[in-house]
Amino acid sequence: MKKLILTIITSFALTGVSYAGSFGIGVSGSLAKVSADGTETTDAGTVAGGAANKNSKSVDELGMIGSIFLDYEFDGGMVIGLSHVPGTADVSGKAFSRSETAQGVSGTDASGAVTRTADAEVENFNTLYIEYPIGPIYAKLGFSQIDVNTLENAITSSGTYGNATLDGYTIGAGVNSEVGGFFTKTSLEFTDFEDLALNSSTVNKIEADLDVLEFKISVGKRF
Repeated sequence: MKKLILTIITSFALTGVSYAGSFGIGVSGSLAKVSADGTETTDAGTVAGGAANKNSKSVDELGMIGSIFLDYEFDGGMVIGLSHVPGTADVSGKAFSRSETAQGVSGTDASGAVTRTADAEVENFNTLYIEYPIGPIYAKLGFSQIDVNTLENAITSSGTYGNATLDGYTIGAGVNSEVGGFFTKTSLEFTDFEDLALNSSTVNKIEADLDVLEFKISVGKRF
């Protein structure tokens, strides 16, 4: 999928390379819905004589996203650009927790309760995109990447997870306009990232799916 998206973007860009155009720089603000579905599979039988179990969670979080972008518009109206979302953001807005009975090591009578918490944050949301004019509107296609950092608490024998960079594609549609020497864009965009799959330092694993739906307004200046 990544190679296909990059091939399409490059092909469209090359069709306009012989035409003059202008650079643009600007900022965007989005009302975004972040949807995440995750499952953790723990193999307690291997670790401490207990039973394996699976825990799942789905969240839908509304929030604001700010980004900056740099693009190049050809005379025919086609645009190729790069956007970047600075800073970090929580996937769910809070940490989720559960309590479990702690199993002792085989041959001992140690027991008790432990509380496991899980959360994740994302950062470095970057998109290489092309906008192609179709009458009064434009269609958008992009290749996106995002870093996912796991923020679980570390418990003895439970292991910890690392971080990952996910690839995805962005599709959307919008309308261009001009106000007082600045250009504006109003668009609806959807980004679908590849599935996240992480193994812990023991034998546990996490699988998750992350999608972002944005209503975006952008303002910029061309030079």
